[in-house]
Amino acid sequence: MSQAWLSYDDAPPFWLPASFFGAAMLWLLTLGCLLLPADMLAANRYHPQLLALTHALGLGVLGNIMSGALLQMLAVASGVATRHAGRLLLGIFLPWQAGTALLVGGFLHGFSPLALQAAAVLLCAAIIRLAWHGLYGLARSPARDASSRGMALALVALLVTALLGLCLVLTLSGQLPLPLMPLLHSHVLWAALGWLFLLVLAVSQTVIPMFLITPPYPAWTLITGRAVLVLLLACSLALLFWPEQLWLPASLLLIPVLAYAVQSWRLLRQSRRPADPLWWQWQGVIACLLLGGMSAWLCSSWTAWPSLPLLAGLWWLGGAGLGATLAMLGKILPFLAWLHLKRLNPPRGLLPSTHGFLPESAQLRMRHLHLLWLLAGTLWCWQPGRFHLLFALATLELAAYALVLGGKLARRYRAVQRAVSASTAR
Repeated sequence: MSQAWLSYDDAPPFWLPASFFGAAMLWLLTLGCLLLPADMLAANRYHPQLLALTHALGLGVLGNIMSGALLQMLAVASGVATRHAGRLLLGIFLPWQAGTALLVGGFLHGFSPLALQAAAVLLCAAIIRLAWHGLYGLARSPARDASSRGMALALVALLVTALLGLCLVLTLSGQLPLPLMPLLHSHVLWAALGWLFLLVLAVSQTVIPMFLITPPYPAWTLITGRAVLVLLLACSLALLFWPEQLWLPASLLLIPVLAYAVQSWRLLRQSRRPADPLWWQWQGVIACLLLGGMSAWLCSSWTAWPSLPLLAGLWWLGGAGLGATLAMLGKILPFLAWLHLKRLNPPRGLLPSTHGFLPESAQLRMRHLHLLWLLAGTLWCWQPGRFHLLFALATLELAAYALVLGGKLARRYRAVQRAVSASTAR
């Protein structure tokens, strides 16, 4: 399979993806604060606090990192130029933050219809703007590599997720007479497997071979992404019309996850940089994908253990999703800082390497903190009332360390930028 040909001429200004990444870390801090009150004493997948936490993690943390990375990848890997960065910030970033805040607040305040409806409108507007930028740009782009096609599939899945979310809100508020549970399960499936899994699959086809020096992913990886969309459509139809037949497409969805995990593991074994922190982080991502997928598959038949759906969500979103995005952020963010300063033509010796912005030891420490966070979260899913403080403190520690690293990187970036400006003015 052909890999993306990277061109940095159309890269967005540094502040655009950095705004999304900074907001994600603040949402991670918010997630820790939301965990402090022990509102949920026993495992309950429909508890308002759990719904608020899930959307703070899924939209606030993961959604921001994925959107920022997507805008960057579209520009450098697919040639989708970012000509109006300010408009993208107004059209995507601001409504995304406001909509997420309203959605989290709406859940915590007794499913407030006004807050949920306003959140749905803002989030749909942000997602439509992001999808339009990506899909319209990809349709006009000559790029036909696996990552570009995979990003298009992920954006289609994101649009369907947003539409299902809007229908859910309108059904909850009595505006639409639609069946609630089929909508809810479809929304979860499209968000987890359509948007999250397909974007990880697409981006990893460029990032893993580039940073870990592995052979490229094979051609069937793209077919896997298309199969996921078809199976998701089959699951949604089965949920609405033939619920007793849901087991078939739901079981088949495990095959692409397993195939991607096995292929990624085989490529990692051939990496020429096995000591890189990303190598270890991606091993954890693969393990969490398998754990989350198997747990979710068992949920329908193993209803006696109410903690199982929470564990499936934690391992999928927090283990695979957060693990993958933090790992990629540790590579992408220092590279972006280096790239933008390089374009200022600094004198020889003034521009540090990417490790000068974020050393590998910091990425390794982040990995350890994420593993501790995942362990605390697993205990919380088992007994929420007993371990909520441990999970909250682990989340706050992870967020605080990420913010400290982001602050150090920003100060280093500004220091080099000032030094370059001073040398140019002489």
